Amino acid sequence: MGRVLGDGGWYFHVVDMAVLPEHQRRGIGEAILTALLETIRREAPPGAFVNLLADPPGRRLYERHGFHQTGPNSVGMARTLD
Repeated sequence: MGRVLGDGGWYFHVVDMAVLPEHQRRGIGEAILTALLETIRREAPPGAFVNLLADPPGRRLYERHGFHQTGPNSVGMARTLD
């Protein structure tokens, strides 16, 4: 499964990418990410910004699709609410 949140214009964030462990390494993640990016391309103007947070297992997949590390200029940040 995959999910994108966006503002309907310029900014899109891939917030979820998951494939069950028993189905990994079969091209499913590739197909999901390809479909998400094709949807964004259809709906967004040229130059739209797409970002995500990449855990180590997914980094090669994202890099194949043109994503690159943004640090040290920008870094992901998170917190859990009390």
